[in-house]
Amino acid sequence: MLRIDKPLKARKRLALTPLIDVIFILVMFFLLSSTFGVWQPLDVSLRSEQGAGGTNTAAPAKAPSVLMTIRSGQEPNTSSVTINGIDFPKTKMVEELNRLAGLGAEDVFLLPADDIDFQEVVTLLDLARSSNIARISMKVD
Repeated sequence: MLRIDKPLKARKRLALTPLIDVIFILVMFFLLSSTFGVWQPLDVSLRSEQGAGGTNTAAPAKAPSVLMTIRSGQEPNTSSVTINGIDFPKTKMVEELNRLAGLGAEDVFLLPADDIDFQEVVTLLDLARSSNIARISMKVD
């Protein structure tokens, strides 16, 4: 008897394009819905000494208890913090503010230098907020 073999059916290839599209959409969903950093409000009082026309319209404010200045350092991305005329490293700044708060200080007036990086100011404000000081005011030009 004569035998004729049937050709085997070629297997269909799995289409990967829809699978890749679904995986891409899932990755985008999880990236956009996740939180990588904790956002916290940073309350800063921006006091204006004079109203419109140059007249002093605000009630006389009490002098701040602590004067803190920030200057840029010698190396890039470094800064120098001075609290009431004494230089402090960033690591000791909170301890000094807590010590001053224990002595009765309630508010800090922050005076950043003109060439200081904005991110550095925000970092130092966040550090100062972790101390026991009640209020932080900042001079802005």
